[in-house]
Amino acid sequence: MAVWRLLQPIKVGPLELKNRILMPALELCYSLDGQVSQRHIDFYAERAAGGAALLIFGGCTIDRWAGGRQMISLKEDAAIEGVRRLTDGIHAGGARAGAQLYAAGAYSHALLSGEQAISCSAHVSAFTHEECREMTRDEIKIVVDDFATAARRAQAAGCDLVEICASAGYLIGQFLSPKINRRHDGYGGPLENRMRLGVEVCQAVRAALAPTTALSIRIAGHDFVAGSSDNETACTFAAAVAPHVDLINVTGGWHETRVPQLPAEVPPAAFAHLAAAVRAVVDKPVAASNRLGDPRLAEQVLRQGAADLICLGRPLIADPELPAKVGRNALDAIVPCTACNQVCFDHILRLEPVGCMVNPRAGREAELRALPTPRARQVLVVGGGVAGMTVAAVAAERGHQVTLCERAPQLGGQVAWAAEPTGKRGFPDLLRAQEWALRRAGVVVHCNVEVDAAWVAANQPDVVVIATGAQPTLPPIAGCDRSGVVQAWDVLRGTVEVGREVVVIGGGSVGCETALWLASDGALNAEQLAFLLFYDAEPLDRLRALQRRGWRRVTVVEMTNRLAQDLRSRRWIVVDALHKHGVHMLKGTSAIAIEHAGVRVRRPDQQETLLPCDSVVLATGARSDAPLAATLRDRPGCELHIVGDAAQVGKIPDAIASAYALGCRL
Repeated sequence: MAVWRLLQPIKVGPLELKNRILMPALELCYSLDGQVSQRHIDFYAERAAGGAALLIFGGCTIDRWAGGRQMISLKEDAAIEGVRRLTDGIHAGGARAGAQLYAAGAYSHALLSGEQAISCSAHVSAFTHEECREMTRDEIKIVVDDFATAARRAQAAGCDLVEICASAGYLIGQFLSPKINRRHDGYGGPLENRMRLGVEVCQAVRAALAPTTALSIRIAGHDFVAGSSDNETACTFAAAVAPHVDLINVTGGWHETRVPQLPAEVPPAAFAHLAAAVRAVVDKPVAASNRLGDPRLAEQVLRQGAADLICLGRPLIADPELPAKVGRNALDAIVPCTACNQVCFDHILRLEPVGCMVNPRAGREAELRALPTPRARQVLVVGGGVAGMTVAAVAAERGHQVTLCERAPQLGGQVAWAAEPTGKRGFPDLLRAQEWALRRAGVVVHCNVEVDAAWVAANQPDVVVIATGAQPTLPPIAGCDRSGVVQAWDVLRGTVEVGREVVVIGGGSVGCETALWLASDGALNAEQLAFLLFYDAEPLDRLRALQRRGWRRVTVVEMTNRLAQDLRSRRWIVVDALHKHGVHMLKGTSAIAIEHAGVRVRRPDQQETLLPCDSVVLATGARSDAPLAATLRDRPGCELHIVGDAAQVGKIPDAIASAYALGCRL
């Protein structure tokens, strides 16, 4: 693109931002005691150097009710020194620094805060499932004062901007919600009263800040919770606070919404309309959020007038240099966020440090660096999946002469054939970025090459890295060799036929995602649905039914009591989709034999039942596939390494992380 609006400067109150890219506040779990850690500083310094204009850290706790010790604290003056080190690191990289002030309300866990959670009204939190109590008027005043005091501390620590968190179902959003707020005083009832806390916080924080410090508020553009605030409410609230703030940062819904907000199931720019509606009613800059990591899409949102700035959270975790690469028009070099949630949001739910599947250095910037090698060697990488491509690119970048051999016609391994049927829309972009990295680093790539001991002997590499992945296992179930029994991997590859009545044995992520693929085959896709909806071709109820019903009847058999356990934060999305597509799910049920007429299972009550079917799909795990390693292990003069699934079957983040670390060590 000749001129990127994304890279044009913009005024936000007193601040001149060099471009329109901001990194919103993200919980990172990099603190053990509420203090800024060196890990925080290294993380944000790298993203500042990568070209983003504004980095907002936090949420930062403001009082005793606000959250756990894994979050940065602004509760005491003693916090200023640590936050100053963080803002200095951000400024040194050329970016502006912001702190988000956070009050959790009913989202606070008593185990983490040591206090019973407070909220506008007493209720059981749908997020924590804990009882919270109604705040008194005195406590409301304390919270307003705590916001203002924390803002002064942030300013003293060098922050250019302070942001008030009023999004995602936290305290201010709870007061705003007619579903949660059942007060009968000046903070409850009509919308004017429910907005009062948010307005008072904005007024108090604005009064606490110098004119040279900007003020932002992050709001939910729609709670996506039945009976709670919608986009119209968000627009009214935005208009009410606009006179007191310099930026309105619009995100999506509450944490307990049943509308996905972050993973790959969310189409790119799905929530840009929320920001557009707010922008239409305020005269302050508006930032849009959620699934805007493709710079071309972000540019389109800006040019359409839906927003003035773009929030890039996880895309900047994935690639800190994204803004700089846009500036160089090196879009192919951008490492894309795949919206997998596996090492970011899943880690937060377990209070573990945030990392990234596609960027193993995220959160490990100081310790994991691809430094030039003191001695260049000939390195052979056998296997062109994500682990093989990663280790090859890193080793070559460091100065080794690297050859990568893949026995298939194309690179990518499992990701190449599993991405589309399992709905992982960002994974092909990951493979494109990895192939670009191979070309940039000068890796010699051979596809359709089966490497054996003779090949190694003929080429005499100094180092051999085995990255040949895994193969599906065959379970100890009688009848697995019958006609009509296939592996889930082959179903996803599209190399086998599957009938109308299907039983999937194994209810982990592979089994559930394969079942979903089979059950949705023949249902209306998004393009067909949009066409029929636009032309009012069918009643809405019929369109909904056609969208959810394919031509197969699918049953999943899982021996444990929990389906898709390994999907973690995405689990509810996949299980909900299985329900909506009519998949029959049998938990606590064991497959004991595959017979001519179907699958014989033993149910939790120990009764045996025959499930009639014409196809059986096995999704019962995988095993490492590294036969070449055994032939090379004792070969003199050849350093041997095994990486990824070939060493130990795991998730894609494990494979990429282990491969990157190996590439740094070679």
